[in-house]
Amino acid sequence: MSSLAQLLRQRGCRVCGSDRSFDRRQNLPLFRKLQLQGIELAPQQEQSVTPDIDELIVSTAIEASSGEIMRARRLGIPVVHRSELLARLFNDARGIAVGGTSGKTTVTAMTASVLDAAGLDPSFVNGGFVKQYISRTHLGNARSGSSPYMVCEADESDGSIVRYQPRIAVITNITKDHKNLPELCSLFQIFADNTAETLITCGDCPEASAVSCRVRRIIYGLSPGCNITPERIDMRPDGSVFFVDGVKFRLRVPGRHNLQNALAALAVGRALELPLPALAKGLAAFKGVRRRLDLVGKAAGVLVVDDFGHNPDKIAASIAALRPMGSRLIVVFQPHGYGPTRFLLPELAQTFTGQLKPDDILVCLKIYDAGGTADRSISSHDLLELVSGPRRQYAPERKAALAFLKEHARPGDVIAVMGARDDTLSAFARSILRGLKGR
Repeated sequence: MSSLAQLLRQRGCRVCGSDRSFDRRQNLPLFRKLQLQGIELAPQQEQSVTPDIDELIVSTAIEASSGEIMRARRLGIPVVHRSELLARLFNDARGIAVGGTSGKTTVTAMTASVLDAAGLDPSFVNGGFVKQYISRTHLGNARSGSSPYMVCEADESDGSIVRYQPRIAVITNITKDHKNLPELCSLFQIFADNTAETLITCGDCPEASAVSCRVRRIIYGLSPGCNITPERIDMRPDGSVFFVDGVKFRLRVPGRHNLQNALAALAVGRALELPLPALAKGLAAFKGVRRRLDLVGKAAGVLVVDDFGHNPDKIAASIAALRPMGSRLIVVFQPHGYGPTRFLLPELAQTFTGQLKPDDILVCLKIYDAGGTADRSISSHDLLELVSGPRRQYAPERKAALAFLKEHARPGDVIAVMGARDDTLSAFARSILRGLKGR
C-alpha cells in the first residue's frame, strides 16, 4: 500500500490514507517519510473518508465492515482493491511481473537494479524496502521512472496475480503458502497465460517447470538443462561470486536462494537483450532488501540478523544461508497471523525439525495479531509442541525473550529474528543487539 501511495504521489496525485499501525503509534519513522512526500495521514475511522476523494484503495487486510469502506459506499466513492489499482498502472506499461511463493520481493528489487544499471530507468513497485533506493524521504519500495518499463511484485496470496498482463513474467517457485498447491498452480497457470512475450521459470522447482507456456520461455536455475545457469560458483557467508557466459558476477547478499534470485534477474535482462556487463554492474550494486537476512550487528561474539522468513520455504532458505555464519543458530520466530499459522502448522513444524540441529534453539513469540476478526484459537505453543530436535522456548512477551537470549547466547551464535507483517521486529532485533552489548 505504501509503495502504491508513493508511486501515485510521484505522478502528481493527491494521496491520503490510514493505517492501524499509525493509529497505534508504531513504525512512526516510516509514516514520517510518507508525510515528507506530501502524503496525508488520517486516523483509521469513518470520518477520514471525505466527499472529495475520487477512489478509496484498500488492501486485503481491511474488512468489508470497515467504517471507511461503508462511508465510501454511502458517498458513492468507488472502493478499489490494491491489486486493481496496481494492475491498471502496470498493464498500461511495458510490464515485468515477478511472481512466486518465495523470492519475488528480492527478484523484483534485483531486476530494478539491473535495469537501472542498463540505463532503462524503470518504475517499480515492491513489497520490501530496497536498500539502495532508501533515502531521507523515500522508503525504497517504489519509484516512478522515466521509461515505459515497470517492474512489480505480483502477489498470489489473495489471488490477485491473475489481474496482471505482463510483457515478461517470472515465476520463482510454487509451494504451499496461503493456499493449497493445486489452487496455486492454477493461479500461476493463468498468470503465465496472460503473459504476452516471455515467461521465465525456475528449473529447480518442479511445479514452476510444470506451468505450460505459449510464448518464449527462459529457464534459469542450478539444475542441468537450464538456459541460464552459473559456473565456477564461490559461495561465501556474505555473498557469492559466479560466472555466466564468461562474465563474472558478484553478489553482496548470501545464500543459495539469492544466487537463484540473481539468475532470475539475469533472465529478465536476457529477455530484454541487455548486455551482460551492465547486468553484472546492476547485481554488484544491489545492497539487499531490508529484513531479508539483514545483518543488524555483532556483540559479545554473537551475530544478530533480522529476516522476513515466515513460510516453510523461506525459513529453510534463510537457515541454510545462516548456517555458515556461526557455530549455533538461535531462531526467534513470530508467526505472522492466526490463519497462516493454522494453515501451515504441520509444514512449519517439519521445517524447524528438519533444519535446526539439537544444539540450536527455537524461541517462539506470540502470534502477530493484526487486529480484525481472526479466529484466535491457536498459539505459538501449538507449533512448539510439534517441533522436535532443537531446544524450544515459548516467550509470549518480548521482554522474556530478550532476557532468555541475554542469558543463553554465547560467542559464535547467530540469532535470527524471523517473521512477517510486523515491522517492529526490526526494532526488537536492535534491542537484542543492545542487550548483548550491555550484558
